[in-house]
Amino acid sequence: MAVSHKTLKSYYKRGFAKQVQHANRCYYCGCEATDTDYCPPLVHAELVLEFSENADFISVPACYECYALLHNERVLTLVERVEKLKTKLALKYAKALKVYHMWHEAELHEMSPEFQQSISAGMSLGSEAAQRLAFLPFVLSSDDANEIMPPPREKFTVDDREFTTFDEALNYCFDVLNIQKSKFYDLLVKECAGDFDKALSQYHHRFGTPRVLDVAKEKIKVFAKQHKQNSDFVARATERLMQQDTKLDIDAALAKLYRDYVAR
Repeated sequence: MAVSHKTLKSYYKRGFAKQVQHANRCYYCGCEATDTDYCPPLVHAELVLEFSENADFISVPACYECYALLHNERVLTLVERVEKLKTKLALKYAKALKVYHMWHEAELHEMSPEFQQSISAGMSLGSEAAQRLAFLPFVLSSDDANEIMPPPREKFTVDDREFTTFDEALNYCFDVLNIQKSKFYDLLVKECAGDFDKALSQYHHRFGTPRVLDVAKEKIKVFAKQHKQNSDFVARATERLMQQDTKLDIDAALAKLYRDYVAR
C-alpha cells in the first residue's frame, strides 16, 4: 500500500533562509520563491526510504521554474540538485545565453531596427539566465536548528588563472587571448561542459593550424614575387627544408632557401 504524501513529508526537515535578505528567495537561482522543492522528490521518497539510500530529506524554497525543472528528478542530495538545476537552466536558455555573451550594447546601434530588437531581447533574457546560473545558494536553517551550508562557489581556471565567475573567465579568453568568440563559445558549452582549458586546447587544435598555414602561404607568396620564383616551388622547397630540420619555422626556412639556392 502506497504511503501518503502527508506521511512522507514527516521525514523531511524544513530548510529556510538563515539571513533575512534571502527570505522568500529560491534556493537554486535567487528568484522569488513560489513553491517548495523536496530533496529527494516526494514521488521517489518511499523507495529511497525502503532501500535506505543516502538522501538529504530536506525541503527548500524554490521558484516556479526551478520547481518544475526539478520536482520529478531522482536526484537525492541538495548539492546534486543544484548542479542538475544549473545544467537544465543552461540548456533551456542556451540560445539567449549565447546572444548575451556574444554581443554588447554598444554594437546595437549598428544594426537594423528589427535585428536590434531581436538581439536586445536575447541579451536581456540571457543576462537574467546568466545571473541565475551564477547565483550561490544561501545558508539554510532547519527545524532541528542545524545550519546547512551551500556548496562552495565554482571557480573557473584558464591558463592557471582563477576566475570567480564564468563571465570573467570568458571575457579573459575574448579580450586577452583574442579567441574567436562564436567558435570558442560553442566548443566550451556544447562539447567541453564549461571546461575552459579543455576548450582552449580543442580550439587551438582545430582552428590554430589553419591560421598558421594562412600566414605561411602569404609569406611564400611574397617571397616568390620578391625573388621572381615559382610559388609552388617555394612552397615545396620550404616544406622539405622544415621536414629535414624540425627546428625551422617558415621564416627560417625561407631564409635558408634564399641563402642556399636563390642567392647562389
